[in-house]
Amino acid sequence: MNVSKVHSCHGQEAVVLQEQEPPAEKCNCRLTITIAQATALVSRGEAKWVVKSRTRGFRDTACRLCRGDQEVKNCANCGGSGKEIEAFVEDIPGIDIVYTSSDPIDEKERKKRKWLAPKTPRVATIESEHIERAYVDGNKEAAERIEEYGRLILDARTYIGPDRILAIGVEPADNPETGEGRNCDYGRTT
Repeated sequence: MNVSKVHSCHGQEAVVLQEQEPPAEKCNCRLTITIAQATALVSRGEAKWVVKSRTRGFRDTACRLCRGDQEVKNCANCGGSGKEIEAFVEDIPGIDIVYTSSDPIDEKERKKRKWLAPKTPRVATIESEHIERAYVDGNKEAAERIEEYGRLILDARTYIGPDRILAIGVEPADNPETGEGRNCDYGRTT
């Protein structure tokens, strides 16, 4: 059975997006999947085929203004020949895939895109800047956000059901020396 290596490295993504030339630098990506699974990921747009080699060159094409019409003698683009030279890039794909970020709608924004940005998870937290903004500066929206976050935590702690321990975990006992427990942990880093 043929398998496809799944890359999530920056080098392979840069080659696929034509920001670098193949071959990409060696990487430590080890995940392998079947060719059918790889094809499904590519068809959904989550990944692209790795580029084994790239050919660049020029070819003759029909003029985009006169479209090769012989009756047009004074075309500003081709001078009446009906043909123009066009640069092309042809990528030869391999069987491996690389996870890619979704392409931006605006081409100018492409350079500002972060590597694999849409796939990076985000977690809601309250930091010192949020507390200062809410209670020192008096921002009511920031204060409401902190209160809502507290209610969500309280809801998780008051969850009643057979999987309560799995939902919130076991709370450690109070230990002032290590700073653990409900009455001793004030969010300090260790």
